[in-house]
Amino acid sequence: MGTRIKDLQVTKVVDGDTIRVRLNNKDESLRLVCVDTEEKTGSPKLPHTKAGELATQFAQTFFADADGKLVKVELEFDTDDSVNVCLVKHRDNFGRLLCYVHKSAENYNLRLVREGWSPYFVKYGRSRIYHEVLTAAEGKAQAENLVIWNPATNGNGPARDYRALQPWWGWRDAIVQDYRKLEGSINIISVRLDYQKILDAIDTGETVTILCDLQDGIIKRGAKGALIKAGSDFREFNLWIPDITNDEGIAIVDLLQKRYVAIKQGVEETGGRGYAYVSGQVEQYRNTPQMVLNNYQQISDLPPE
Repeated sequence: MGTRIKDLQVTKVVDGDTIRVRLNNKDESLRLVCVDTEEKTGSPKLPHTKAGELATQFAQTFFADADGKLVKVELEFDTDDSVNVCLVKHRDNFGRLLCYVHKSAENYNLRLVREGWSPYFVKYGRSRIYHEVLTAAEGKAQAENLVIWNPATNGNGPARDYRALQPWWGWRDAIVQDYRKLEGSINIISVRLDYQKILDAIDTGETVTILCDLQDGIIKRGAKGALIKAGSDFREFNLWIPDITNDEGIAIVDLLQKRYVAIKQGVEETGGRGYAYVSGQVEQYRNTPQMVLNNYQQISDLPPE
């Protein structure tokens, strides 16, 4: 069992895998971990589907009582860290809390997978607590041809290609599992889990190794240099290549494109492993922590020995 917080009032159902609750006298957005329902409105990266509309309707019904009023729930984090640690550590790239949600002892995340509303989503790492039951639940939903596993649900409209996505998610999950085995035993910093240590490294000037996600690749090119957004809007961390026209810069760009960057297929992305260990010194640039990449050997699939 992970760390739990009880009796939280749901204030809004956003869609099938995102709700808002009242926590510590403010509204907190919850992004339900290990699930990924389809979209009700669509985005530049993800299609709007009929299954996404239905998942939102299912969530609206699940989190309401017989009179249509939103209910109270219990959230559960994926570790047994203290509540204060969980409220910092378990957040996604948008600052939303990552958790499981229980209503009257029923695990909503598990039900989404078991009934075919969502795949078992391991792109950012498998469940530490419910891996076996979520795996079995997904197999059941696939065998019974439920919702997203039934082509008739989306009909002739847009649909997600899970046969392409799931092997990619599994590859990334394997990388996360390797990191979890090392976590705490060596001095490796995770952008999501150890952001304060990145900020501290600016003051110490020490060489550090940071696990970050490079799947989006280069986001901005200047006259000679290029910027990689290795963090998020919530936890900013950039990599800067000073010169992409010399041999070292060209090698860095080639390595990114061939090994780490996600490949766009239609509106979705699959392909590159994304996760990499990047070593160097962290500096402050325009209020954002940044590491300069001068050679491709600063980027590795494995942490330095």
